[in-house]
Amino acid sequence: MAKTFNRAIKLCGETQKVGTPYITILEFDSDGMVTRAKGATVPTNDDAGYAVGCTFIDTDSGDNTTFYINEGSTTACDFNITGGGDTGATGYTGYTGYTGYTGYTGADSAVTGPTGFTGYTGYTGAQGNQGNIGATGYTGYTGYTGYTGYTGYTGDASTVTGPTGYTGYTGYTGYTGASSTVTGPTGYTGYTGYTGYTGYTGAASSFTGVVLTFADATVAATGTCPDSGTIIGQYVSGVTGTPSPSFLKLVVATTTLTGTLTAAPGTGDTLEFTVMVQSA
Repeated sequence: MAKTFNRAIKLCGETQKVGTPYITILEFDSDGMVTRAKGATVPTNDDAGYAVGCTFIDTDSGDNTTFYINEGSTTACDFNITGGGDTGATGYTGYTGYTGYTGYTGADSAVTGPTGFTGYTGYTGAQGNQGNIGATGYTGYTGYTGYTGYTGYTGDASTVTGPTGYTGYTGYTGYTGASSTVTGPTGYTGYTGYTGYTGYTGAASSFTGVVLTFADATVAATGTCPDSGTIIGQYVSGVTGTPSPSFLKLVVATTTLTGTLTAAPGTGDTLEFTVMVQSA
């Protein structure tokens, strides 16, 4: 026998994750499917666990987006809005039937003629269907930011200083003879000779030091020198590391001095030559 309640039923519900969102379940059916629920997030289409016809109340909705119903299946739900859509077009009002003709009135008589038939009342058109409100599309994911490339390794500064070139030997000082104590006789004063012609004074001579630097795998280096100058000497003016032994070839072409080694100094090693060139 059914029991009669004399007061309202209060359903607190139970919060569970069904499919994708967490919702408050108000009712289950005998198969354990949700038949009534509420929450701030509408179940995602194709989620399982909702009975066909399950009603869902969106507690974080706006105008006309509150009540939803599952029109899908228990394994793939499809909740759609059931109320609050735009009102459909108003049905057409049926035509009003013709007014019956007025019966013929006879000559003055005590008898009243019959009243004409009343026309049919037109049909009232059906109310238009209520339009559905379209679902809002999903927001696209924001792409990942690419990784920042690693900073290249910086090699340690070298602490090795190249050897200094050898200093040449100092020449011997010539022997100075003993001072003589005998003063020789003073000779006759000779005739003053003719003054010779003044010789031709040549153009001033100049020397230019051209520096050639060879590093790592470099075997050729160039520098600017006096036009068609003459190489009069060269010396090693700088050494870094322990360069490989080699010979240096020098060539002057107009204003360019070119130096070529028979073997490169080697990785991390440097040779510097200063070449003295005399102007032509």
